[in-house]
Amino acid sequence: MEAMDFTVASADTGCQEPPNTLVDWALEILSTADPDEKARLGDLAASRWLRGDIPLPYDPSRPARPPPDRPARSAEVRLLPPSRMPKLGKGGSAQSRLAMLHSLAHTESWAVDLSWDIVARFGAAMRMPRDFFDDFARVAQDEGRHYTVLSARLRELGSHYGALPAHDGLWDSAMRTSHSLLARLAVEHCVHEIVHVSTMKISLKTGHRDFISKLIKK
Repeated sequence: MEAMDFTVASADTGCQEPPNTLVDWALEILSTADPDEKARLGDLAASRWLRGDIPLPYDPSRPARPPPDRPARSAEVRLLPPSRMPKLGKGGSAQSRLAMLHSLAHTESWAVDLSWDIVARFGAAMRMPRDFFDDFARVAQDEGRHYTVLSARLRELGSHYGALPAHDGLWDSAMRTSHSLLARLAVEHCVHEIVHVSTMKISLKTGHRDFISKLIKK
């Protein structure tokens, strides 16, 4: 909500002011560790951009600021190598269904970072057109809303995001494509998206049919 507006301190004046460009917003979101706040700020930035309240995608008068090597992430999420991750199962038990929801929440949280990273990493450096920023602002907003819904569902079930281990395979592959926009689009926004949708389809066959159906429609 606008009443919870994001502000940053100006190093020169000590005043509180929002980022000036969409890329600046993206960099601030990538520097936000709390996943709920990250999603909220992403929703706010996308809404402001899409209604024209953020005038510029980036400042052409200054060099592009590189995004962080790794986005800020919550220390509450215990990370394991992909090979050591417990099996999710097929949703036949309450524990398996909870693990699937947690995995989806983790994926959506990373999808928020990946969407803003592509804005920050390639937008200014490649002088991308406005449509590029429009598209990924919408993608980031959708991913953040999906994460928020999944996180709320986990709490409804007596759990929370971070209650189970997770892995950072998505970001590992993102780093391998950080040199090329086309490679990033192919791997992160095509291949991984197919895997993610497949997981959702499995969830549709379990006790979360109504919930996942609503999520997909959002």
